[in-house]
Amino acid sequence: MSSIVVRLAVILVNGDPHVRHISRLTAVVMQDQKHIQNSSNRVQRLDLIYKQLSRNYQTFDQTDDPWMTNGLSSTPFRCLVSVCLSTMTVTPRVVKACVPLFERVSSFEELLALDDEALRTIIKPVAHYNRKTTNLKIMCQQILRDFGGRIPDTHEDLMKLQGVGRKVADIMMNFIFGQDTIAVDTHVLRVLNRLEIVHTSVAEAAADEINRITPPQYKRHAHEWLIQHGMQVCTARGPRCGACCISELCSHRSPDATC
Repeated sequence: MSSIVVRLAVILVNGDPHVRHISRLTAVVMQDQKHIQNSSNRVQRLDLIYKQLSRNYQTFDQTDDPWMTNGLSSTPFRCLVSVCLSTMTVTPRVVKACVPLFERVSSFEELLALDDEALRTIIKPVAHYNRKTTNLKIMCQQILRDFGGRIPDTHEDLMKLQGVGRKVADIMMNFIFGQDTIAVDTHVLRVLNRLEIVHTSVAEAAADEINRITPPQYKRHAHEWLIQHGMQVCTARGPRCGACCISELCSHRSPDATC
């Protein structure tokens, strides 16, 4: 037995290429197993998170959410325009811009015909209103010219529209076209990172990951639960960990937090 031990020691010291190869394979297998275990644990924890959030938050159509009460999503036209205007803008300012806008226009033809200066003045409450004025006009031209006046119903075609990014496309696919997908904005991104469900500051990468690992039964309303939690509890500054329904599943929680 001692001779075998000595032989193995000599092989390791001399760096036998076969042993090194086996060692590398073993390390890769162990790393893969660890990754699979971590992924499995993360999915299980995510299931618990969604269960808790679904018990504590209603869906938008069950609440007095300003988007619903002000009709910002009442038609596909309104939904697309509202979401495009909402980027980098808080909801009250989106409402302040959209309500008077939709009193003037109800179609892409009418929006395109609206004088640029008039449109700019109406949407001034939102961030980057000059750029958004240009984007909306180009988007209207694209929809009328390239899609027969109808909003494209595929993710790929939506992303061809001026001013439409990943978040806008995901929202349209979920809320207008009934495809279960999770849109990631700044609030959702913050919550997912604090929960260590994702580890990225890039919203598109987070959207890819959360859509990949979310169980199908939660995908329709996950965005609604996560964004409400981010806006009401898991805020950017001073998160209310003591009022958090998922604090026991969060490593970011404050020490005195109770679920």
